[in-house]
Amino acid sequence: MATVPDLVHSEGDRSVASGGISMLGSRITAAMASIVLASSFAHANPYCAADLNDSYTLDIFDVFEYLDLFNASDLQADFTNDGSLDIFDVFAFLDEYNNCNLTDSDGDRIPDANETDDGVAVSVFQTGTDPFNSDTDGDGLEDGDEVLGTLGGLDLPALGANALRKDIFVECDWFAGFIQGSNVNFRPTAAGEQRLVEAFAFSDVENPYGLPSGISLHLDYGQGGAFTGGNQLPGTPVFVTFLGEDYWDYRNNNFAPERVGYFHYAMLANRYNSDSNGSSGVAQLSADNMMVTLFSVNNDYNQTQTFMHELGHNLGLHHGGIEAKNYKPNYNSVMNYRHQFPGADGNFDTFGDGILDYSHGWNASLNELAIDETTAINGAPLDLNFNGIIDFGGYARNLNCGTGTTAACGDSAGCWDDVCDLLEDNDDWASINWQRLDGIRSRNLDAQPEVINCETTPPRSE
Repeated sequence: MATVPDLVHSEGDRSVASGGISMLGSRITAAMASIVLASSFAHANPYCAADLNDSYTLDIFDVFEYLDLFNASDLQADFTNDGSLDIFDVFAFLDEYNNCNLTDSDGDRIPDANETDDGVAVSVFQTGTDPFNSDTDGDGLEDGDEVLGTLGGLDLPALGANALRKDIFVECDWFAGFIQGSNVNFRPTAAGEQRLVEAFAFSDVENPYGLPSGISLHLDYGQGGAFTGGNQLPGTPVFVTFLGEDYWDYRNNNFAPERVGYFHYAMLANRYNSDSNGSSGVAQLSADNMMVTLFSVNNDYNQTQTFMHELGHNLGLHHGGIEAKNYKPNYNSVMNYRHQFPGADGNFDTFGDGILDYSHGWNASLNELAIDETTAINGAPLDLNFNGIIDFGGYARNLNCGTGTTAACGDSAGCWDDVCDLLEDNDDWASINWQRLDGIRSRNLDAQPEVINCETTPPRSE
């Protein structure tokens, strides 16, 4: 290896003195200092080798970093790639520094020149994304994170992230063993995963540039490959207190910090909050924590129905869509207790047909004070009060009740409420809160998210 010049910079004004090559004095330092390009950029910058200090801006501190590497005989300073360090490496660094174009209008760490704005993703150098929109697909994940990985070291591209298609990531940790008299294993299965993934993939949620609709749901339950985060949790607790000390101990010890703000965290356990709680699950609204708790009635069907229900709460959905009003016969969603386990209705009779889906908002509103069974929920006649006939005259009846049940106005028996008012469907897919993780990612939540306890008990088991 050739002798490396003894380059020394002072700690005060960072001026450069030359020990071996006089031209590396104040003239070169001044030239370097005059080149300051400000632009956000990616960790392990693929666009400009001169971005050395991981600041994701090209500025004078990259110059100082280069000089430190050069003085330390570190071959990271070998910009001519000849295995040695000399003045030509300095010139090569300066040339790279001068010629990098890191203009980044939307601040997503991808230079404008590489955001080709055509919906065709070829590589990190031709991303197809919009240079003036940091989140081209609108899924709450910035283009730079989806194309390059996050600054915290989360390799989203390896996990399937696509800056041109909406993505949702969920880590699943589970318990298994002998609990309350039963051998249970709450780990998701490949068949269950496929059912959930397909439900999101076949949704009508739009993506940019006229690309196919749908959402890519990525579940990590330790199935291998890039998905090694999900794992079995230690012990066999009868219950875990949701958001209690035990919950946070499990989460903090098993959920990698670089995933916070990018992944939802799903704990699949026996029960929550008490040893007799028959609830199927609990979740935060528009946040990242959820539990699926199926005790002795766990199976793929019950688990996927409940998982999509609880994830829906994380995505900002209530039991009535954008409202808490439950059991609406015209709200055809797994979020509705009518359809959490029976599944969504496929033939407009208000009874579940085992379909795993959120509502698309296709059904008409129902005025419980003036019910017209001749047009009902989709323009076709339907016996809504279960008296065996189609009533041609309008009538008043409380309809948001358990399946097959109605009540008089003012009566709440078997119903969500005792009020006769307007029942409205909701387009759940269009109501997803894509900014739900912003505050979590920035650690700047103004208030604790609402917790929604789900009171439904699974009706069937294996």
